[in-house]
Amino acid sequence: MTPEASLRDGLLAAIPSLRAFAISLTNSPVRADDLVQDTVLRA
Repeated sequence: MTPEASLRDGLLAAIPSLRAFAISLTNSPVRADDLVQDTVLRA
């Protein structure tokens, strides 16, 4: 597996946990989704 594929798989696996954490911070699923999307794009 290439390093890029490994990174992608790790990010995809982390999305549900990131989203749950973001919802706990924002109390808004819509804002949480935006926050997770920004985080994944920056990663």
